Formats: sequence, C-alpha cells, structure tokens
Amino acid sequence: MPQPTSTIWNVAKSQQERRRVPRIPFNATSVVTETGSAQIVVAQTSELSRFGCFVQTIKPYPKGTRVHIEMSEAGTTFVASGAVAYVTSEGMGVVFSIVEPDNQAILEAWLSRIPRKSTRYSIGATAEVKQLGSRNEHVLSTRDLSAGGCFVKTATPLPPGARIQVHIKHGGDEFTAVARVTDNISPEGMGLEFVDVQPKDRAILERWLANEQARRRS
Repeated sequence: MPQPTSTIWNVAKSQQERRRVPRIPFNATSVVTETGSAQIVVAQTSELSRFGCFVQTIKPYPKGTRVHIEMSEAGTTFVASGAVAYVTSEGMGVVFSIVEPDNQAILEAWLSRIPRKSTRYSIGATAEVKQLGSRNEHVLSTRDLSAGGCFVKTATPLPPGARIQVHIKHGGDEFTAVARVTDNISPEGMGLEFVDVQPKDRAILERWLANEQARRRS
C-alpha cells in the first residue's frame, strides 16, 4: 500500500531536520511494530530528539520500513508513527512522521528536562577508545571535555554513529563510558557523545569539571 504524499513529505522533512537537531542520551523501553504486520521489536531507546530516536536492537527493520512506536519511561508512554531512517550494527534510527498533540507534549516534556548544551573545558587527558565489538584499542588525547561528551584527537576517526567504549585518565582518576561518534569529525579528530555513564563515573566527570570551573575563576 503506497504511503500518503503528506506522510512521505513529513518523513523527508524530518530526516533533513534530524541532521540539524542534536540527539540526547535517553533511556526508555520501546515497542516498535511494523505497520500492517504483527512483527514486534521490544528494545531500548538510547537517544532522543524532537524528530526521532535511536533504538538499540540486534534485529532492526530494514531502512524505509514504516513503523508504530510506543516508548515508555517512568510510567509515561509516548506513541508515534514513523519510519526507519537508517540502520547500524547497534540498531536503527527511527524518524517520527505523525505525532498527536498529547504525545508531542510528552516528548517536549522529556526533552526539556535534559540539558542540551554543556560548558566545554579544555582538559588535556589520555583517552583509550575501542569500538564496541572490536578488539582494537587506541590511546588518544582529549580536549573540550563537557558533561555530555568530549573531543579526541586522532588521524583516523570512526564514522558518525559508531559506538565506542572510552576510558579517560586524568588527575589520578579514570572515567569510563559508552559513547557515540558525533557528526563533529575533522582532520584533527572526532567528537564523542556520552550515551551510557554509570553513577560512579558521572561523579568523577563532574568533579573534573567542577575543579576546572574553579580554576578558571581563580
């Protein structure tokens, strides 16, 4: 059954906008159903934006598949129709095409409580990065560290969207997180967005940033 013209336009517009709107770390359980089918994927949403989300799954739908998604977090459920915009080894990116006003309000409430921008600090530190599913580990240096991510110097950056394990050593402490390579790639290196940080590591990161903020003020 062909898609309505308005739906195709909405999906295309959302895909264009998705590149300009930052995705933020967000943990929620999602049920993704292929439109017109009984096939269901129950997985974890790890990233969210106004226009879509990323669903971690080893069995993603093919790119272009129309889907219905129900995302639940802390007793609240968000519902939307959409399409699979891209597929990686970690899962699938879903772009929203139809969101009813009540669900749009839920989405905006979720996004509003998560800071979208973090102050960056120039902290020179050693970083060990390893792409998930790979045995190859690289020792690099960091710069522009923030609560949401960092920039690592490398002549061979990984592609945007790649998931990596990162270990940063600084001041006698070690911070560990799962990160995603952002679109910020240059000849100098690549930007990383922290998507999974344990409480003990979050405390280390916040201490580093607080110390750097205090140093700037002195």
